[in-house]
Amino acid sequence: MTSIIQDSLAIVAEKVRTGQMSRRRFMHVLAALGAAGALPSWREANAQTKEIIFSMWGGDAEEVYRKAWGAPYEEKAGVAIQFDGSGPTRGKIRAMVESKNVTWDVCDSGLGTQSSLGPEGLLEPIDYTIVDKNKIVPGLAYQWGATGYIYSSVLTWDSKAFGGEEPKTWADFWDVKRFPGKRVVWKYMVGVLEAALIADGVEPSKVYPIDMDRALNKIKELKEHLVLWDNGASSQQVFRDGEVTMGQIWHTRSTMLADESQGRFKYTFNQGIVQPGVWVVPKGNPAGKAVFEFLASMQEPEKQLILLKELSQGPANPETAKLAPQLASKNPGSPENLAIQVFQNEEWYAKNHQEAEKRFLDVVSS
Repeated sequence: MTSIIQDSLAIVAEKVRTGQMSRRRFMHVLAALGAAGALPSWREANAQTKEIIFSMWGGDAEEVYRKAWGAPYEEKAGVAIQFDGSGPTRGKIRAMVESKNVTWDVCDSGLGTQSSLGPEGLLEPIDYTIVDKNKIVPGLAYQWGATGYIYSSVLTWDSKAFGGEEPKTWADFWDVKRFPGKRVVWKYMVGVLEAALIADGVEPSKVYPIDMDRALNKIKELKEHLVLWDNGASSQQVFRDGEVTMGQIWHTRSTMLADESQGRFKYTFNQGIVQPGVWVVPKGNPAGKAVFEFLASMQEPEKQLILLKELSQGPANPETAKLAPQLASKNPGSPENLAIQVFQNEEWYAKNHQEAEKRFLDVVSS
């Protein structure tokens, strides 16, 4: 499973590989994040110290999580941070809690998990006397989940493809006569259904609950023009290769395309789909309340600013943006960008994701 965090790490690696970021700068970024080392000797010497287990999706993200978030907290609080990269699926969280064999303290998750498992008593409510609601974009501090980062799925295009005309809406995305060429969308369809409905005339504020029949019928109209991307790197490469003229991709990749092409590839947050990344705490987690101190440490604006600068990853803490107002145009969570986007409704996805994904793949594959 690909997470936006994992893709952000791939962006850093790509910048180093292509010479856009020096290894010295890369190490400086890690150092600024408090990631000077993994402190293995400290861990060995403090084997009896209380630990926090952070469940996430593995891959390259695991080591960087360890450096970016774990090491500084170990040094600050004397609490060992361990990472489990096996993937915190809803089923695994449910099984742990119901069997009373909980080993995870915090999970890299989404609103679907918090909205489905929380009401069933399988998650701990976020302790907002420790985690600061004022350090989360208004509306994104949930009862059973605290937003840690923000990203968007946005309209992106090749400005040389349309004779000077520029698309601005999902209706333009569907207009292959005015804006010819192939389109690329995510194979797992999150954001695509919303775009289809908006293109079909649904007001953005009325997208949910999604009318799947209507959305899929609209997608059928575009089917012969569609290319599917399955990871952030591939969404970027099809633009570089000239395979597509337009797409719906993560804004982090859109920013890279715009920067590397000196503005040839463009994007807009207008009608973008905002997706918050959420931390959840399984009921009966071994570390107890200590986990909320760890979450609070991840809210520091200086750390989030580095991620915004280097990865265009939207900070959850509004104060972060104030440190660099010149970056507001690249921040999906800035007030001006939030005002023109649609918040993904994960409660709908919690109930309908599996069916929606299957039906979408049936449409684009048949």
